[in-house]
Amino acid sequence: MSEQKLNDEWVPMSVPVPLAQEWIGNWINANADGERLDPREMRAFVVRKADFVELLNQVDTEYVRLYVGRKKETNEATGLEHLRPCLLLVSAATRKDVMTVNEGQDPDTIVDLIGEMTVTNPASTIDDPAETYDYQVFDFTRPCPPRCDDESDLFITRDGEDKSFC
Repeated sequence: MSEQKLNDEWVPMSVPVPLAQEWIGNWINANADGERLDPREMRAFVVRKADFVELLNQVDTEYVRLYVGRKKETNEATGLEHLRPCLLLVSAATRKDVMTVNEGQDPDTIVDLIGEMTVTNPASTIDDPAETYDYQVFDFTRPCPPRCDDESDLFITRDGEDKSFC
């Protein structure tokens, strides 16, 4: 693979919420139509440190929630469309740290920060402690296969399986 193609492939990608929902739905409903998933299709994911830093730099991020999905891609060689595993990352925070807690809500619930949200700063002393931010859903991941380390102690194969398919 050329260096330019590898660099192009590693550009972080913000995903619109409806598309992220579709990809997650593809994962949740994967076996609903009788299709059988092969666990070897999604052994692991590689995420660059710079991408995690970008995600963690979103305002009020205390946690990162990761969702598993499957996105449509076209095989360049065959032209056939298939679903490829992906990992969607979103910023998250405890409810009490970013929004008003209503009666009956657990203030320690970790909530996703997605899309345009008005968040509060409980420590603020100004008249209007709320600010609006546009939180992104990110797909930074590159799955294994094909980006595998078949020499890793964690790269487990089935009995008799050839590692060369990665």
